[in-house]
Amino acid sequence: MEDMNRTLHYVDKSISSDIAKQKQVEEQNEKYRLIAENTTDLISLIEVDGSFQYTSPSFETQLNYNLSTIGQLNFFDMVHPDDQVVVNKEIRIFCKKKKTVRHIEIRIRDNKGDYIDIEASFSVIDKSTFSKNDLILVVMRDIRFRKIFEQKIYHLAFHDTLTNLPNRRSFMNEFNRELIDRKNRASSSKMSVLFIDLDNFKSINDQWGHDVGDQVLIEAARIIKDTIRPSDLVGRVGGDEFIVLFKDIKDEEDLKQYVNQILTKFNTPISISGQEYFITCSIGVATYPNDGDTSRELIKNADDALYNVKNKGKNHYLLFNSKIKSESLERRLLESALRNAIKEEQFYLEYQPKLNISTKQLIGMEALVRWKHPELGTIPPGKFITLAEETGLIVPLGEWILRESCRQMKEWQENGYQSLVISVNVSIRQLEDPHFIKTVEKILKEIDLDPKWLEIEVTESVFMDVNDAASVLEEIRQLGIQISIDDFGTGYSSLSYLKHLPIDTLKVDASFIKDIHVNEESRAIVKSVLTLATTLGLNVIAEGIETQEHVNELNKDGLIFGQGFYFSKPLNSQAFEEFLLREVNV
Repeated sequence: MEDMNRTLHYVDKSISSDIAKQKQVEEQNEKYRLIAENTTDLISLIEVDGSFQYTSPSFETQLNYNLSTIGQLNFFDMVHPDDQVVVNKEIRIFCKKKKTVRHIEIRIRDNKGDYIDIEASFSVIDKSTFSKNDLILVVMRDIRFRKIFEQKIYHLAFHDTLTNLPNRRSFMNEFNRELIDRKNRASSSKMSVLFIDLDNFKSINDQWGHDVGDQVLIEAARIIKDTIRPSDLVGRVGGDEFIVLFKDIKDEEDLKQYVNQILTKFNTPISISGQEYFITCSIGVATYPNDGDTSRELIKNADDALYNVKNKGKNHYLLFNSKIKSESLERRLLESALRNAIKEEQFYLEYQPKLNISTKQLIGMEALVRWKHPELGTIPPGKFITLAEETGLIVPLGEWILRESCRQMKEWQENGYQSLVISVNVSIRQLEDPHFIKTVEKILKEIDLDPKWLEIEVTESVFMDVNDAASVLEEIRQLGIQISIDDFGTGYSSLSYLKHLPIDTLKVDASFIKDIHVNEESRAIVKSVLTLATTLGLNVIAEGIETQEHVNELNKDGLIFGQGFYFSKPLNSQAFEEFLLREVNV
């Protein structure tokens, strides 16, 4: 009797255990069902031939397919014809290797016949209770919004936001392709580069304001584009400067005719909202192959010719020649003076505060270099930074800027101003220097500054122009230094690329801030950047904040940090200390 009771006890225990396991399985299956039925991802199980074994309810909500009839369709027939070869190839290869195909971007057709962009992953399932063959788990995600945003960023990368002309990067890409093509074909045809600068454009801005100035630039771009031939190329390279490539020039007389047409058009007043504005232009010209056989050399020579035109009265043009080459004395003198200035430390720094735009709490500052020449006075950065980069002098100059910034930061910390981060701009040329990382380490050690109080600012172009820039910046970040992308939105970073970069902060370019309160496109771009940053876990700071309207609009969008003349212009060290003192006493 005792043995029977023991047996019954074991049976009851086993049954209870089985019931508990069954309940656990049912709960787990219910969780899987809830996930599958409520996810916005498109989940399906298909046979290798493309027939459906299962589709999630999202096929109905996202693609408008009827779940009761979708089993009659074939997955591969839903794929865009141009993408079918890639999908078939990938699935065939990975079915053999039993691996997972991840993140393939393809287009699939919804029930209305429209194709949408999706990101898909395919996993091979070789064991199932309801199919003798291998099954493929397909998980797809709608990326239409991401594609739209990427297209905006891509357009911004290669077009000037104001005039919609190709920007410098786009122009140079096309120019270099033309040069390579001609060299490969051994073509005898000539090409001419025109560097065009609007005369006295600053007076338009000063007298009528930047809004009118922008409209003048838009009209100038239209005039140039309408004057050149469809086969030629025009781009805006910054400020009031444009560049034109005449792709096929017969001879010098042919060239002069085209150039004179541009000058003549600019001698006609520009009409904006019923008001006429008078502005002329100056043009420097260099021709391939006579004046150089590289894009850099040709543009430099066209720029030298333009410089001579500006010095001799403007509203004219000049073809590059040997005399101009020998007369580029100012540039050589400036380079010599710059070398001497670095040795004698004729530079000083100014600091622009960065704040929480709502609370006005100071979070840090950006260090900006200035050159005080003993005879010429203060020389603006626009005059010497580009020259420093072209000559390589930016490397020793950049080292001085970094050391002085860290020294000043340490001094302020010792005076009781803690928790502030100093930002230092670093150029492409510096990142290309093989000793840059060691230089940074050495400076931090010498100054005894904790790396977390230093931020390096780079432009997006470094990821396009510097080999392995991401790994260089990763080394910097591993030191504990923060990384910020400056002028974000004016260069190209696709989302899939950006999310892998070693960065902490996106700095929205001032061009999107200046009209954010009146321009829907600028507002949408800034909002998209904020959404992107939130997704990637990045900080965002806006530069160029000049009005209360800017602050109000940015607050609406949820932006927290900013800098600009509205809060403070760049200040020398003494004035910045007074600014710090006011912050402490508030």
